[in-house]
Amino acid sequence: MNRRRRWLIALGVLGLIVAGLVAAVLFSGRSLVVIHNRSGGPLILSVETTNPGQFSWEGELEAGGRVIRTARFSDNSFLVVCRDEAGIHRTRGGYVTTGVAQRVDIVANGCPSVTIDVAAAPGF
Repeated sequence: MNRRRRWLIALGVLGLIVAGLVAAVLFSGRSLVVIHNRSGGPLILSVETTNPGQFSWEGELEAGGRVIRTARFSDNSFLVVCRDEAGIHRTRGGYVTTGVAQRVDIVANGCPSVTIDVAAAPGF
């Protein structure tokens, strides 16, 4: 075996390992939840699923702050409660489904403007 063939085999094995890890994550059913504060000031956010107990996060996010979490979901949607100096605002939305890896983006451009977007992971 020459040196070039060994490198090709090594790269092929490495590629198969990486592809296997990516497939394992996609088929595990774990979804990615990204909470991002794009407003000019700090916000106090509370994120929960409408079916209690599957996912919750609460905390203060500074301007430009971001939180990333993973979770498994059954069919569900989200309730986001945002508190700032103007008051309390509630936003519902973002439907997730069972068993599919999804990305949930919760973006706050201030409490009156919170969006919840859900997209399936690539390939689904």
